[in-house]
Amino acid sequence: MVRRAIIVTTMVVIVVLSVLGMNYLADKNKPPQEAKAEKVKIYVKVKPVAYSTISTYLEAEGRLESQSYVDLSSEVQGKILAGSVSLKKGQSFSKGQVLARIYKEEAYLALKSKKSTFLNTIASILPDMKIDFSDSYSAWYQFFSAIEIDKKLPEMPKPKTDKEKVFLASRNILTSFYSIESDEIRLEKYALIAPFSGSFTEVYMEIGSIANPGTKIARMIRTDELELEVPIESSKIQWVKIGDVPRIFDASGTEVGKGRLVRIAKFVDTKSQSVSAFIALSGNEYLLQGSYLKAIFDGKSIADAMEIPRNCIFNSNEVFIVSNGKLEKKEINILKYNEKTLIFNGLNQGDSLIVQPLINMAAGTRVYALD
Repeated sequence: MVRRAIIVTTMVVIVVLSVLGMNYLADKNKPPQEAKAEKVKIYVKVKPVAYSTISTYLEAEGRLESQSYVDLSSEVQGKILAGSVSLKKGQSFSKGQVLARIYKEEAYLALKSKKSTFLNTIASILPDMKIDFSDSYSAWYQFFSAIEIDKKLPEMPKPKTDKEKVFLASRNILTSFYSIESDEIRLEKYALIAPFSGSFTEVYMEIGSIANPGTKIARMIRTDELELEVPIESSKIQWVKIGDVPRIFDASGTEVGKGRLVRIAKFVDTKSQSVSAFIALSGNEYLLQGSYLKAIFDGKSIADAMEIPRNCIFNSNEVFIVSNGKLEKKEINILKYNEKTLIFNGLNQGDSLIVQPLINMAAGTRVYALD
């Protein structure tokens, strides 16, 4: 009996323990009770619409170039001789300096010989002039006396009658005079004079080379007058005009002077959709061709307008305002685009304009404004 009682008791205990274990495991495997989700508040940065008069500006960047590129060429034949500056690439020079000379002794001696022959011809006609053209004799004698072999011919007297003109022509006086004048002008071309202050960018011939008429000796640029060509978006060209005086800055942001807008192209570049504007610069020895510069134009004043970041708008001309705690979509009238901002009107004074970009937001969304 005792054994039977022990067995029964043991089985009861096992059953009870099994039930308790199953209940414990069941409670442990129950899914956790979901926490009630809190509603997320969306905060946006706003600015009340307030219109005023805004002074605009326009920035444009470009490369500095010389206003003049000139090929230094010889108009006469002869050996190239040194001038007052070195004929080397990069050499600078001033207006009026002799850049190079062409050997001219033969041409100079030939001209002196021509003048001597002409002087003899004038001397030979003076007796006839005294008899047949006594009214003109004094003028021709003075002309003869003023002729010097080493100097330019003086002005030739004008014939007073057709008969006198025929007489002079028959003696080749007119032909000889104008031929000598032509040679005198040609003799000046043996010295190559700088037409402006500049620098050699290329040198094609060395001292001692033989030049022929039309031979290119060097290429030079003007350095005392430079131009900054800046592309301006076609939509912004209305904000500049010829005569404007923009401030000029170098690559480091240092102001290097002021320029003057002298030309605006009358066509749009098909690739960049921009219009070229040309700014004249002068008087700054530190400005060098090829430098990359920025021009800032002081533009017009725009009345009853407001300026905001460009990233506030979407769909070209739409913005969000906060009305009664919810997003509301509005269209604006854009007056001018700047690099990072824009100027507009079209909203009501005091509207709470959102001045930050909103992504995937729809009108009617509940938001909270931050000033």
